[in-house]
Amino acid sequence: MNRSVKMIVILIGVLSILAGAFSFLYKNDRSNTYFAIFIGVALIGSAVLIKPKKKDIG
Repeated sequence: MNRSVKMIVILIGVLSILAGAFSFLYKNDRSNTYFAIFIGVALIGSAVLIKPKKKDIG
């Protein structure tokens, strides 16, 4: 995953968490809130934890 894709995935994760917080504060819809926050955390975690593969030159 190159740097630009990683930044886009992190941005989508942050927007998902913000949408979940907005849903919790203004709509009181708990199922969508938990789902949005879970998806956001999963996206950010996958972008941060996945290490790039090293290319074997040889």
